[in-house]
Amino acid sequence: MMEELAHHVLDVARNSLEAGATRLEITVEEDPDANLICFSVTDNGSGMSPHMLRQLTNPFFTTKTGKKVGLGLPFLESAVERCGGNLEIKSDVGRGTTVVATFPYYCWDRPPLGDMPGTIVSLLVGNGHLDLCYRHILNGQSFELDTGEIRSRLKGIPLDTPEVLLWLRQYLAEGLSILSGGEGYEVARRAG
Repeated sequence: MMEELAHHVLDVARNSLEAGATRLEITVEEDPDANLICFSVTDNGSGMSPHMLRQLTNPFFTTKTGKKVGLGLPFLESAVERCGGNLEIKSDVGRGTTVVATFPYYCWDRPPLGDMPGTIVSLLVGNGHLDLCYRHILNGQSFELDTGEIRSRLKGIPLDTPEVLLWLRQYLAEGLSILSGGEGYEVARRAG
C-alpha cells in the first residue's frame, strides 16, 4: 500500500515513462475550502486501447513483462474509493494517457500529499531528457516548474546532473513553501 499521494503520482508517472512518454504534465490542486485535493498526470506516451483501459485496475493485469500482477492503479483506486473520491483514466492509442485522482481534502482515510519535490526529482534521475511540467495550485494560487525553461537556462548542462537535481529539489521545496504561506513545505506536508 502506498502511504502518500506523492507515491501514487510517482507510480503513474513511471508507467508513463515505460509507455514511451517524453513529456509529462503533473498537476496537484489543493482547495481546502472546497474540500478538494486532486492530482493529474498527463503524458504523450503510446496510449492504450479501450480493452486495456478496462483492465487497468485489475491487480492481475499488467503490461509489464516478467510481472504477474500490477498493483499501482488498484491501490490508487482503493485509496480513492475509501475516501469517496473519483478516479478517471482517459487514453488514446498513439496520443497518450491522463490519470486524474480526486479526494475529499478533509478525510481521515486520505493519504497525506507527501514529498512532491522528491517525487519530481526522482522522475528526472536518469531521465534528464524528459520534458516535465509540474504545477501545484493551493487556494487558487499556483507554482509551476517547467524543465524546458530550466534546460534552456542551463546551456547544455544535463538536468540529471547531481548538483542540478539538488538545486531543483530545493527550488521546488522553496516554491511550495511560499505557496503555502511560508510556513515551510515539510511542516505543511506533515500536517496536511
